[in-house]
Amino acid sequence: MSVPPKTEGEITDETALRRVLKSVRTWALVLGGVGFIFGFFGPIELSPDANQGPLLGIFITGPLGFLLGAILGLIVGALRLPAAMSRNALVVVSIGGALVCLYYSLPSPRYVANVIDAQIVGCASPDSLKDKAMAYWDDRIAKVTWAGPRAGWKQDFDRMVGADPGVVLEVRVLRESKLYENRKPWDRGTFVARPWETGNAPTQYFARFEGGSCASYLTGDHPGEHAAYLATGENAKLWPAEVLSNFLDLQVLEPLPGRFHGILSQ
Repeated sequence: MSVPPKTEGEITDETALRRVLKSVRTWALVLGGVGFIFGFFGPIELSPDANQGPLLGIFITGPLGFLLGAILGLIVGALRLPAAMSRNALVVVSIGGALVCLYYSLPSPRYVANVIDAQIVGCASPDSLKDKAMAYWDDRIAKVTWAGPRAGWKQDFDRMVGADPGVVLEVRVLRESKLYENRKPWDRGTFVARPWETGNAPTQYFARFEGGSCASYLTGDHPGEHAAYLATGENAKLWPAEVLSNFLDLQVLEPLPGRFHGILSQ
């Protein structure tokens, strides 16, 4: 049985469909590839400390680029743009997509410390928290069955106290903020602070800035007056910690450096 030849209208419709499908495929593959490549390798080069950086290209910019390319390819194909104009448009959109991927690959601000506006209301020696700290580490050790604690960690407490003169301050926190360091090429090394807010900041801190005696913290300008302080954590290399503040599970408090005063909202 013979097949009737296609009419001119059918041939035209088939050619138009092929053109649209080719445009969709080309745009989707190109923009999807741009999104994947720049979203994958951009964070590796620009934000090497970001643990999940390459996932930007795999799960976000790659698929979004593919989807956007398919939509734009459909539009371009349906509009029957000249081939040269379609290529130029694809180049421009690809460059724009690459720049967007690179922008979102730039490192985000790095958290530096908490800033608290507080009053010092009490002071004690680190020995006052010894029993609490021992119980804290005993509990943590009991939950970790795959690694043992360092030898002599309980006996090491007196050495830590002697090697690191400081006190445990009791404070009343009026408000708090978070301090970040900018890391983009145009603002690297500058700092920004979040607006003041009332929160759940700790009320106990380890402090060294007046030495190891409580007398200097509870006399002079400190009692009853509030001031801005920087609260930071310290890292320990051993487990349980060999750093006194870390062992006591306390942040370290110090007066807010003058260079940060101007960036905090009043």
